[in-house]
Amino acid sequence: MDREVANLVPVKLIASAGAELLRIVSAVPSGAWSNNTPADLTVREVADHVAAGNIFATRLLAGASAADSVAGLDSDQLGDDPIAALTTSCEAQQHAFATADQTIPLHHPSGDITYDTFVRFRAGDLVVHAWDIAIGAGVDPTLDSAVVTALWTIVEPHVESMRAMGAYGPGASGTLPPDASAQSLLLDAFGRRP
Repeated sequence: MDREVANLVPVKLIASAGAELLRIVSAVPSGAWSNNTPADLTVREVADHVAAGNIFATRLLAGASAADSVAGLDSDQLGDDPIAALTTSCEAQQHAFATADQTIPLHHPSGDITYDTFVRFRAGDLVVHAWDIAIGAGVDPTLDSAVVTALWTIVEPHVESMRAMGAYGPGASGTLPPDASAQSLLLDAFGRRP
């Protein structure tokens, strides 16, 4: 399969998830950055976490070691312009996914993982935290249904292994009806209670 064709689906999902995050962040009222979110962080702290994750991903996809990938990311990544910082980091991450060698393992801090596993993690981080930010900021938390459905399709078979790596909270509540929306299923699987 042509390398560009092989990259299309994961790169498009990362780009769409990033765009959804930026759409939500752009709607955050100026006085809402210190509001609490369902992630037990403020809106600004969640945004900073996502920016740091994007930078981490960019480094990891370029072949950096686990230690080098996280170096310096415990400091503020947003500066005086959170939207610009997030935009830059989302664009860099998208480029990194588009140009990465998908065949080599990535040296994640929790152990080596595949490119496809990392797509699930990063797209999930962007989308779930977009919802966290929306709830904390008091803006409409309805996420793009195409992005959510595409993400849920690739995440659902791997939810338990993703959670086993220490991410995404307490897991599914077991209380959703069978006809729940993809957004509700995704958020509930990652410990959010929409």
